[in-house]
Amino acid sequence: MARLRRLLFLSAAVAAVAAIAAVWLAPATLVAAHVVQMTGGMLRLDRAEGTVWRASGILVAGAAAIPVAWRVEPWPLLRGEVRLHVRPDADASAGSPRADIAIVGERVAVRDAEISFPASVFAALSGTAVAWAAGGEVNVSADAVDWAPPANHGAVRVLWRGARLSLPAVNASVDLGDMTMALAADGDRLSGPVSNDGGDLAVRGEITLRASDAVQVSLTLAPRRADDVRLNRVLAAIATADGSGWRLGWRVPLR
Repeated sequence: MARLRRLLFLSAAVAAVAAIAAVWLAPATLVAAHVVQMTGGMLRLDRAEGTVWRASGILVAGAAAIPVAWRVEPWPLLRGEVRLHVRPDADASAGSPRADIAIVGERVAVRDAEISFPASVFAALSGTAVAWAAGGEVNVSADAVDWAPPANHGAVRVLWRGARLSLPAVNASVDLGDMTMALAADGDRLSGPVSNDGGDLAVRGEITLRASDAVQVSLTLAPRRADDVRLNRVLAAIATADGSGWRLGWRVPLR
Protein backbone atom coordinates (compact mmCIF):
# COMPACT_ATOMS: atom_id res chain seq x y z
CA MET A 1 0.00 0.00 0.00
CA ALA A 2 2.85 2.40 0.88
CA ARG A 3 4.49 1.66 -2.46
CA LEU A 4 1.19 2.41 -4.25
CA ARG A 5 0.83 5.72 -2.41
CA ARG A 6 4.39 6.68 -3.35
CA LEU A 7 3.70 5.75 -6.97
CA LEU A 8 0.51 7.82 -7.03
CA PHE A 9 2.29 10.78 -5.42
CA LEU A 10 5.15 10.53 -7.91
CA SER A 11 2.71 10.35 -10.83
CA ALA A 12 0.83 13.40 -9.56
CA ALA A 13 4.08 15.31 -9.09
CA VAL A 14 5.26 14.44 -12.60
CA ALA A 15 1.88 15.50 -14.03
CA ALA A 16 2.00 18.80 -12.12
CA VAL A 17 5.54 19.55 -13.30
CA ALA A 18 4.55 18.70 -16.88
CA ALA A 19 1.51 20.98 -16.68
CA ILE A 20 3.57 23.87 -15.28
CA ALA A 21 6.24 23.34 -17.92
CA ALA A 22 3.60 23.29 -20.67
CA VAL A 23 2.20 26.63 -19.48
CA TRP A 24 5.63 28.17 -18.86
CA LEU A 25 6.95 27.11 -22.26
CA ALA A 26 3.75 27.90 -24.20
CA PRO A 27 4.90 29.45 -27.50
CA ALA A 28 4.27 33.09 -28.39
CA THR A 29 2.39 31.87 -31.47
CA LEU A 30 -0.58 31.31 -29.13
CA VAL A 31 -0.63 35.08 -28.57
CA ALA A 32 -0.50 35.63 -32.34
CA ALA A 33 -3.61 33.47 -32.83
CA HIS A 34 -5.40 35.36 -30.03
CA VAL A 35 -4.58 38.76 -31.58
CA VAL A 36 -6.17 37.72 -34.88
CA GLN A 37 -9.25 36.37 -33.11
CA MET A 38 -9.72 39.45 -30.90
CA THR A 39 -9.39 41.95 -33.76
CA GLY A 40 -11.25 40.01 -36.43
CA GLY A 41 -8.08 39.88 -38.52
CA MET A 42 -7.55 43.67 -38.53
CA LEU A 43 -4.34 43.13 -36.54
CA ARG A 44 -1.95 40.19 -36.59
CA LEU A 45 1.31 39.28 -34.89
CA ASP A 46 3.91 37.93 -37.32
CA ARG A 47 7.28 36.28 -36.62
CA ALA A 48 6.34 35.66 -32.98
CA GLU A 49 9.33 34.25 -31.08
CA GLY A 50 9.73 33.17 -27.46
CA THR A 51 7.03 32.17 -25.00
CA VAL A 52 3.82 33.86 -23.93
CA TRP A 53 5.77 35.20 -20.93
CA ARG A 54 8.64 36.84 -22.80
CA ALA A 55 8.57 37.25 -26.56
CA SER A 56 8.86 39.49 -29.58
CA GLY A 57 7.17 39.81 -32.94
CA ILE A 58 5.92 42.16 -35.63
CA LEU A 59 2.50 43.76 -35.11
CA VAL A 60 0.93 44.18 -38.56
CA ALA A 61 -2.04 46.34 -39.59
CA GLY A 62 -2.48 46.62 -43.34
CA ALA A 63 0.90 47.58 -44.81
CA ALA A 64 2.23 48.86 -41.46
CA ALA A 65 4.62 46.65 -39.46
CA ILE A 66 5.66 47.56 -35.89
CA PRO A 67 8.35 45.51 -34.08
CA VAL A 68 7.31 44.83 -30.47
CA ALA A 69 8.51 42.85 -27.46
CA TRP A 70 6.74 42.02 -24.19
CA ARG A 71 7.19 40.45 -20.79
CA VAL A 72 4.49 39.12 -18.45
CA GLU A 73 5.09 38.92 -14.68
CA PRO A 74 4.03 35.42 -13.55
CA TRP A 75 3.48 35.94 -9.81
CA PRO A 76 0.72 38.61 -9.99
CA LEU A 77 -1.35 36.02 -11.88
CA LEU A 78 -1.78 34.16 -8.59
CA ARG A 79 -3.91 37.05 -7.31
CA GLY A 80 -5.83 37.47 -10.57
CA GLU A 81 -3.77 40.34 -11.98
CA VAL A 82 -2.02 40.53 -15.34
CA ARG A 83 1.07 42.75 -15.44
CA LEU A 84 2.41 43.26 -18.95
CA HIS A 85 5.49 45.26 -19.91
CA VAL A 86 5.77 46.24 -23.58
CA ARG A 87 9.13 47.44 -24.82
CA PRO A 88 10.73 48.20 -28.19
CA ASP A 89 12.06 45.15 -29.96
CA ALA A 90 15.86 45.02 -30.24
CA ASP A 91 15.58 45.81 -33.97
CA ALA A 92 13.13 48.71 -33.52
CA SER A 93 13.84 52.42 -33.18
CA ALA A 94 14.20 53.54 -29.57
CA GLY A 95 11.18 54.92 -27.76
CA SER A 96 8.35 53.07 -29.48
CA PRO A 97 6.36 51.15 -28.52
CA ARG A 98 6.42 50.99 -24.74
CA ALA A 99 3.85 50.62 -21.95
CA ASP A 100 3.33 49.15 -18.50
CA ILE A 101 -0.13 47.58 -18.34
CA ALA A 102 -2.00 46.08 -15.37
CA ILE A 103 -5.31 44.26 -15.88
CA VAL A 104 -7.60 43.27 -13.00
CA GLY A 105 -11.06 42.13 -14.03
CA GLU A 106 -12.63 44.94 -16.09
CA ARG A 107 -10.01 47.50 -15.03
CA VAL A 108 -7.03 48.33 -17.22
CA ALA A 109 -4.29 50.64 -15.95
CA VAL A 110 -1.74 51.97 -18.45
CA ARG A 111 1.41 53.80 -17.43
CA ASP A 112 4.26 55.45 -19.38
CA ALA A 113 2.88 54.47 -22.79
CA GLU A 114 4.06 55.58 -26.22
CA ILE A 115 3.75 54.21 -29.72
CA SER A 116 4.44 55.62 -33.20
CA PHE A 117 3.01 54.17 -36.39
CA PRO A 118 2.28 55.16 -39.99
CA ALA A 119 -1.12 56.77 -40.48
CA SER A 120 -2.03 54.06 -43.00
CA VAL A 121 -2.99 51.99 -39.93
CA PHE A 122 -6.21 54.06 -39.66
CA ALA A 123 -7.63 52.60 -42.85
CA ALA A 124 -6.50 49.08 -41.92
CA LEU A 125 -8.27 49.27 -38.54
CA SER A 126 -11.55 50.50 -40.04
CA GLY A 127 -12.28 46.90 -41.02
CA THR A 128 -14.01 47.91 -44.25
CA ALA A 129 -13.03 49.26 -47.64
CA VAL A 130 -12.50 53.01 -47.36
CA ALA A 131 -12.49 55.74 -49.99
CA TRP A 132 -9.36 57.41 -48.63
CA ALA A 133 -5.78 56.70 -47.66
CA ALA A 134 -3.87 58.42 -44.86
CA GLY A 135 -0.24 59.52 -44.88
CA GLY A 136 2.20 60.77 -42.27
CA GLU A 137 3.22 59.38 -38.88
CA VAL A 138 1.15 59.23 -35.70
CA ASN A 139 2.55 59.36 -32.17
CA VAL A 140 0.32 58.39 -29.23
CA SER A 141 1.48 58.84 -25.64
CA ALA A 142 -0.02 58.68 -22.14
CA ASP A 143 1.52 59.08 -18.69
CA ALA A 144 -1.36 57.40 -16.86
CA VAL A 145 -4.76 56.09 -17.95
CA ASP A 146 -7.18 54.04 -15.84
CA TRP A 147 -9.80 52.44 -18.08
CA ALA A 148 -12.65 51.03 -15.98
CA PRO A 149 -15.96 52.10 -17.55
CA PRO A 150 -17.89 53.99 -16.35
CA ALA A 151 -15.12 55.39 -14.14
CA ASN A 152 -12.25 56.25 -16.48
CA HIS A 153 -9.42 58.65 -15.69
CA GLY A 154 -6.35 59.97 -17.46
CA ALA A 155 -5.30 61.67 -20.66
CA VAL A 156 -3.91 60.65 -24.05
CA ARG A 157 -1.91 62.88 -26.41
CA VAL A 158 -1.97 62.28 -30.16
CA LEU A 159 0.27 64.04 -32.69
CA TRP A 160 -0.17 63.27 -36.39
CA ARG A 161 2.87 64.71 -38.17
CA GLY A 162 2.73 65.43 -41.88
CA ALA A 163 -0.94 64.50 -41.99
CA ARG A 164 -2.28 63.83 -45.48
CA LEU A 165 -5.44 62.34 -46.93
CA SER A 166 -5.51 60.91 -50.45
CA LEU A 167 -8.87 60.52 -52.19
CA PRO A 168 -8.53 58.18 -55.19
CA ALA A 169 -12.18 58.66 -56.18
CA VAL A 170 -11.54 62.33 -57.03
CA ASN A 171 -7.83 61.90 -57.84
CA ALA A 172 -6.77 64.38 -55.16
CA SER A 173 -4.88 64.67 -51.90
CA VAL A 174 -5.17 67.15 -49.03
CA ASP A 175 -2.30 68.34 -46.82
CA LEU A 176 -3.45 68.74 -43.19
CA GLY A 177 -0.15 69.83 -41.66
CA ASP A 178 0.45 68.61 -38.09
CA MET A 179 -2.71 67.54 -36.28
CA THR A 180 -3.03 67.32 -32.50
CA MET A 181 -5.62 65.64 -30.28
CA ALA A 182 -5.77 66.05 -26.49
CA LEU A 183 -8.07 63.31 -25.22
CA ALA A 184 -9.39 62.97 -21.67
CA ALA A 185 -10.97 59.84 -20.18
CA ASP A 186 -14.37 60.46 -18.62
CA GLY A 187 -17.17 57.99 -17.93
CA ASP A 188 -17.35 55.42 -20.71
CA ARG A 189 -15.51 57.54 -23.24
CA LEU A 190 -12.20 59.05 -24.27
CA SER A 191 -12.74 62.37 -26.03
CA GLY A 192 -11.23 65.75 -26.77
CA PRO A 193 -10.56 68.51 -29.31
CA VAL A 194 -8.84 68.14 -32.67
CA SER A 195 -6.85 70.97 -34.27
CA ASN A 196 -4.01 71.43 -36.75
CA ASP A 197 -1.10 73.67 -37.64
CA GLY A 198 -0.26 74.29 -41.30
CA GLY A 199 -1.60 72.47 -44.33
CA ASP A 200 -4.23 73.39 -46.90
CA LEU A 201 -7.04 73.50 -44.33
CA ALA A 202 -7.72 74.86 -40.87
CA VAL A 203 -9.15 71.91 -38.93
CA ARG A 204 -11.23 72.11 -35.75
CA GLY A 205 -13.41 69.44 -34.22
CA GLU A 206 -13.74 66.63 -31.71
CA ILE A 207 -13.01 62.92 -31.53
CA THR A 208 -14.80 60.49 -29.20
CA LEU A 209 -13.98 56.86 -28.42
CA ARG A 210 -16.71 54.97 -26.57
CA ALA A 211 -15.79 51.74 -24.83
CA SER A 212 -16.83 48.67 -26.86
CA ASP A 213 -18.73 50.90 -29.29
CA ALA A 214 -17.02 53.14 -31.86
CA VAL A 215 -14.66 55.99 -32.64
CA GLN A 216 -16.57 59.04 -33.86
CA VAL A 217 -14.97 62.10 -35.47
CA SER A 218 -16.67 65.43 -36.21
CA LEU A 219 -14.64 68.13 -37.98
CA THR A 220 -15.05 71.60 -39.43
CA LEU A 221 -12.71 72.29 -42.35
CA ALA A 222 -11.89 75.74 -43.68
CA PRO A 223 -9.59 76.28 -46.71
CA ARG A 224 -6.77 78.64 -45.83
CA ARG A 225 -7.20 80.20 -49.28
CA ALA A 226 -10.81 81.04 -50.18
CA ASP A 227 -9.92 81.08 -53.90
CA ASP A 228 -8.55 77.51 -53.91
CA VAL A 229 -10.98 76.10 -56.48
CA ARG A 230 -9.42 72.64 -56.56
CA LEU A 231 -9.64 72.21 -52.79
CA ASN A 232 -13.24 73.45 -52.62
CA ARG A 233 -14.13 70.95 -55.34
CA VAL A 234 -12.57 68.14 -53.29
CA LEU A 235 -14.39 69.24 -50.14
CA ALA A 236 -17.69 69.33 -51.99
CA ALA A 237 -17.19 65.65 -52.83
CA ILE A 238 -16.55 64.50 -49.25
CA ALA A 239 -18.11 67.04 -46.87
CA THR A 240 -21.15 69.25 -46.31
CA ALA A 241 -21.00 73.03 -46.73
CA ASP A 242 -21.49 74.90 -43.45
CA GLY A 243 -21.15 78.69 -43.56
CA SER A 244 -17.57 79.58 -44.41
CA GLY A 245 -16.36 76.00 -43.91
CA TRP A 246 -17.22 72.36 -44.47
CA ARG A 247 -18.43 69.73 -42.02
CA LEU A 248 -17.07 66.19 -42.13
CA GLY A 249 -17.77 63.27 -39.83
CA TRP A 250 -17.34 59.54 -39.73
CA ARG A 251 -17.76 56.64 -37.34
CA VAL A 252 -15.58 53.52 -37.05
CA PRO A 253 -17.13 50.63 -35.05
CA LEU A 254 -14.90 48.90 -32.50
CA ARG A 255 -16.78 45.60 -32.59
